Amino acid sequence: MARQALEQGGPPIALQVLHYPPLDLATPAGDKRSTIDKPMLRPWMGEVFDSAYVPHRDARADRLVSPANPADTADLTGIAPALVLTAAFDRLRAEGERYARRLRQAGALVEHRDVPQADHGYDLNDADKARQTYAVIARRVRQATQPSTPVPD
Repeated sequence: MARQALEQGGPPIALQVLHYPPLDLATPAGDKRSTIDKPMLRPWMGEVFDSAYVPHRDARADRLVSPANPADTADLTGIAPALVLTAAFDRLRAEGERYARRLRQAGALVEHRDVPQADHGYDLNDADKARQTYAVIARRVRQATQPSTPVPD
């Protein structure tokens, strides 16, 4: 939505929160790697999700669907500020990092946080990591929507 808002002149978006997001549906799920032997997100699961999001494989390379696809090199200057959260063991980590770099180049990256020792869906099983992550999200949302109000760390 942020890319569409950028290209169409609005509406204004205070903050993108991208939490272990799928940002490259053009790359087959089986080609996405994890650093652990049995990651939570299996290739077949990725294919199911990708097919549910965008049924037609050819449409998955669209810039609005796959903003982290390496083929998309458009300038993102002016896109809404973004908080990108990735998980260290997640198959989606590389595309999240790739998009965070693009956002940084465009001056739109507020923060990229890689949750250590965590896999896709970690926030469902690790209450401490979930609390920490959601505290960061809440703080950044407050900062984006109430910029004159100091927000403690």
